[in-house]
Amino acid sequence: MPKEFVTPFWQRAYDSLPAQVRGQYLTQIKAAEQWELALGDVIQVWSRAKNTILKVFKNYWLPRRPSKSEASSSSSG
Repeated sequence: MPKEFVTPFWQRAYDSLPAQVRGQYLTQIKAAEQWELALGDVIQVWSRAKNTILKVFKNYWLPRRPSKSEASSSSSG
């Protein structure tokens, strides 16, 4: 039997079905696999974008608080 699926999980799920009903569920199983792959891609893109944004704005994200020594020297000046 030729490989019908990209991921081994969905191939095993399809193979575990009784032969009489495989044709009925092939479309749904393929659609579920495509949803899983697409969701994985979205999560990966989101994670990369978030990490890039955090790197770019790392110094601007939260205001820098002066240390105690900087605060005391500026107030005594």
